[in-house]
Amino acid sequence: RPHEFVSWFHERFAATVLWLEPYPVRLPRWQDLRRPSVQSSADGETPRWLQTIAPFALPLEPLAWGRWLNRSLLWPGLMRQLDAFAAGDTTVLVVGKPSDLARHALESLATRCSLYDAMDDFPAFVQGCSRMSVSALERKIASGVSIVCTSSSLLEQRLRAEAKLVLRVPNGLSAQRVAAARATCVEPASPNFGYVGTVASWFDWDWICKLARDWPKRRVEIIGPVFEAPRADLPANVSVLPALRHEQALARMRSFAAGLIPFRANELTASVDPLKYYEYRGLGLSVISTPFGEMMQRGSDSRVVLSDDPVGDRARIAALLDVHDTVADTASFCAENDWQRRFDLLLPALRSACSGSR
Repeated sequence: RPHEFVSWFHERFAATVLWLEPYPVRLPRWQDLRRPSVQSSADGETPRWLQTIAPFALPLEPLAWGRWLNRSLLWPGLMRQLDAFAAGDTTVLVVGKPSDLARHALESLATRCSLYDAMDDFPAFVQGCSRMSVSALERKIASGVSIVCTSSSLLEQRLRAEAKLVLRVPNGLSAQRVAAARATCVEPASPNFGYVGTVASWFDWDWICKLARDWPKRRVEIIGPVFEAPRADLPANVSVLPALRHEQALARMRSFAAGLIPFRANELTASVDPLKYYEYRGLGLSVISTPFGEMMQRGSDSRVVLSDDPVGDRARIAALLDVHDTVADTASFCAENDWQRRFDLLLPALRSACSGSR
């Protein structure tokens, strides 16, 4: 979503962009030593209009003295770079993740317009004092920016109490990339069930095992970085495969009979509008998902089965697999949910904020 927003912003405003990579906003844990590496979702070379900076920060942000050290010792040079970039032309400051650096920039830079894109329930990802820190930062940022946009209805409801203006901008897809994947990939004769994405605490391995055992002649592919492994042996027809670059992932999705979204229903997923739903549907796939977050609103979609129990819902799943989208159906879905159309919802508010005074 942030990569797509940056591309859209450049195209709509012929703008140059300075991108600051995120850094750890919670205290470190022993488990971090075993975290798998994750490649960037941005494919290809960095375009000329995009400059990137990876800020250095001590992983002590939840502590007052940690924030002081970062601001006083590590960020003065970075802030001068940001000041120089923001000087002159109208600059829009966009926050994609709550952090003390984002708050510091919001307080310090002479930008006329600012936006916070709340694409996840960020405090729900952390615990203890880290959670209190992220929650406080998010409230400060939401109340200080010109516009807050959210990816889900629950985030919209929660942040209305903090922000001047809240707009819901659901997730979407790149119609161009999805169309290219459909045009160049041939569907195999015996497709599989598949999931592409991160596997972490929200991933329901028990649900996957039930589905796999109930469909032993179909392979179930899990593709992506694994942060939380299954606690028991997997059925023989379940394959866990490494993460792929975006174009490769889209190509692999085309081999699925249906795309899976097996997320647990909890505080974190209650605010999620899964990107993979849009890409599965844009590729013409059926979707089998647990009921959570924004997926709860898609139970009436004829191409979606919401199921807590894939064994009990076998007949519904079998019926879903017998239905296929037409080319026109898929093209219509892609056009309606393209990222450009999504972010165009922000144009009136952005233009109004940029034409006013800070």
